[in-house]
Amino acid sequence: MKLQEIWLQLSNSRKDAIKASVLVFLAYLFVLKINLAETLTVKLEKFENLQLDEMPFLFLFISVALAWFTQKRVVEKKKEISLRVLAEEKNTQLLTENKALTQHILRVQELERLQLARDLHDDIGQYLLAIRLDASSLTVCEDNPSANPARRILSNAGHIQQMTRILMRRLRPAPTSSQNCIEAIRQLAQEWLEQQPRIVFELDMDELADLLSENENLLSEQVSVVVYRFIQEALTNIAKHAGASHVAVSLAIKNNSVIGKQHPTHLTIEIKDDGNGLDMIASAHGMGMLGMRERINAVNGEFKVVSKLAEGVTLWANIPINQ
Repeated sequence: MKLQEIWLQLSNSRKDAIKASVLVFLAYLFVLKINLAETLTVKLEKFENLQLDEMPFLFLFISVALAWFTQKRVVEKKKEISLRVLAEEKNTQLLTENKALTQHILRVQELERLQLARDLHDDIGQYLLAIRLDASSLTVCEDNPSANPARRILSNAGHIQQMTRILMRRLRPAPTSSQNCIEAIRQLAQEWLEQQPRIVFELDMDELADLLSENENLLSEQVSVVVYRFIQEALTNIAKHAGASHVAVSLAIKNNSVIGKQHPTHLTIEIKDDGNGLDMIASAHGMGMLGMRERINAVNGEFKVVSKLAEGVTLWANIPINQ
């Protein structure tokens, strides 16, 4: 038992060295038993003109040359492996740094969105309201020759104010909690549907909402922001380019069964439309698609796009929620 335990503890290289030594020793005993040298001398004596008795030395030299060649190749292979390991470590480090940089850029982007929304509300919004009030006062008297221009001012100011509100809604800060995320997605869907009344829209996230009502901290702050912005970007792209008549958005939780209990592990997002489809080669380098992919990669998620021309596009994301 001790020998077996010692054998199991040995490395593979040492085991192979021991096996080779045993085989060489057994071969040597076999050669001694049959007197191989004398036997070969007798057998090859009649072929002296061919010098066949010198063949063992030739084989010996070939073996030495092969051993030297193998040793050189092993050394080169070790160097190559070490360089590959260093390259992989460098790539891993760069990937980690890129993810950290992406997360930082996304945080800065959210802060800029917040600042722009505040500026629109505090400055432009107030001035537009003042313009509309002044224009309204000019339209009180119908005999006033400036009444028609005043109405045009009032109409234009109202249009600009409406666009400002839309911009503020787009730029408003993303939700940073699970519950806020659900409510924000519902509000986003409602506002999008108001702007696209001809599109049939379906939103399926009741199961997720129930889970979040039981555990408000199920989604981290970062994941909540990514989910909201991902859906926002996807709906914006559909409105601009898809020409779809039906859109379906679903959010679901994937579970792992551990000791008889269900533990949520991943959040899956699926967005389908029946629009024109995408040219995958061209769209792969589009800023909208790259932005969504980077957001999902920043939280260690998976992102896939399935497109069929004239049949629509399916966006799929799978995000780990227990990081």
